[in-house]
Amino acid sequence: MINARLAVIEQHIKEQPSITVTYFLPDDKKAGGRYVTVSGNVKMLNGMKCAIIMTNGTKIPIGDVQYIDGDMFRLFE
Repeated sequence: MINARLAVIEQHIKEQPSITVTYFLPDDKKAGGRYVTVSGNVKMLNGMKCAIIMTNGTKIPIGDVQYIDGDMFRLFE
């Protein structure tokens, strides 16, 4: 499901789509981490670094993504 949604985002990347992403953020100081949910517009998908780059500069590793949502996906439900 995540790959399908990434494909839709990539098709609409010029529009800088608005999405909400839930992903795992590892703790830098100890084992573990937490789940974080962020909302914003996608600037680009960086295939080389396997990351979603948001317009505010946030970089989200695709491998840590648990869920992607947004109005653009309502068309497919």
